[in-house]
Amino acid sequence: MRAGDAIQERPFEPGRAGRVAAAKGALPAEVVEAFHAGMFRTDDVVDAVADDFAAMAGGEGWRALDRALRERTAAVRGAPPSLEALLAPLMTPPDWYDAGQIARGAAIWWRFAPGVVIGMNGSLMSGMEFGDLNKPQAFNGRSVAMAARRYEETARWVLAVSEPGAAGPGGAGFDATVRVRLVHAMVRRHLRRSGTWDTVAWGEPIHASGMALTNLAFLLMPLAFYDLVGVEVTEEETEAVRRFWQWTGYLMGVPDDLLPTSMELAGLLSRTASMIFAPPDADSEVLVGALKRGGVRAERSLPRALWPLFGPILRPPVSAVVWGASHAVVKRSILDASPARDAHLAIRALRPLVRAREQRRKRGALGTDLQIADRQRRRLSGSLALVKAAPQVLRPQDAVHAG
Repeated sequence: MRAGDAIQERPFEPGRAGRVAAAKGALPAEVVEAFHAGMFRTDDVVDAVADDFAAMAGGEGWRALDRALRERTAAVRGAPPSLEALLAPLMTPPDWYDAGQIARGAAIWWRFAPGVVIGMNGSLMSGMEFGDLNKPQAFNGRSVAMAARRYEETARWVLAVSEPGAAGPGGAGFDATVRVRLVHAMVRRHLRRSGTWDTVAWGEPIHASGMALTNLAFLLMPLAFYDLVGVEVTEEETEAVRRFWQWTGYLMGVPDDLLPTSMELAGLLSRTASMIFAPPDADSEVLVGALKRGGVRAERSLPRALWPLFGPILRPPVSAVVWGASHAVVKRSILDASPARDAHLAIRALRPLVRAREQRRKRGALGTDLQIADRQRRRLSGSLALVKAAPQVLRPQDAVHAG
């Protein structure tokens, strides 16, 4: 456990108690116990920064953060000690940090862009499908009213952190991840002060286990999709991808015992989540429905004057295709364990195309892993440019005011 991780006493909730007991009967008890504890565990290092910044006048705290990231130092004049406590362990990485392997893992992760999109969509949906984990989003009007913008902001973060080499100290992906971590702290602070948060039923707001599951989705879903459609990733390459997401989770504040330190543990943690989080509820339907109806601002590919007219016409069907297909693939092909899990039409259609592409890649016709990743990344950035997407990740200081 890192300094600053807060573990709260776990209140009893009958439904969750039964799910935890069932999980312990099927999975290693120590893994289930760590994940269950994580529901009442928060990132109080960054929470202290959010509290201190809120007490500072005129946005001085946010300017101090900007200076610290720009100057690549954890200690800057005028900043509260909490900022140094947050940044110092990130700017001086742990012994297991391997910059070369992490950069290589990011490139391999981008081997086939549809897999990345599935992972990105799946990571968002993983927080919506569970009836307790989805509550921070259910209470946040942006997740429904601004579903498309939230997706675009997530895509901007994915592009930043997964640029090979950019996740390390001094990189744009490093900076973006620190800011996203502060977004979570600001939302958590708001929810705790709202008077409506039910810790007994839902755990802490934006808790450690929820953060771990999001990180696991980014790791596991693209790799599972690659396996389904026939994109070859060797064990050694998989290990590089795992190292990339271990580091990204560390940057995001996931506790050490919930990080994917091995692919075996990643799988166990993912299975634990599926067993102990609450089943889908009405909020799940609302949140996923918002993505399926309005998750892609397709009208923004047209001249601005046409947006009001074509928004209601284009946005629902395009969103239904993009998010409906992603939802179906994630649920039927990756999350379900049925023998027919790979029978989804999208999987069958992609396989012959992927087979031919893989033959070219293995011959070297597609270039190096870095060159392939660059082209695949440009596909996503080009799609964002086409719809004039949100230009950057949501700023922490705007987290509870936007939308």
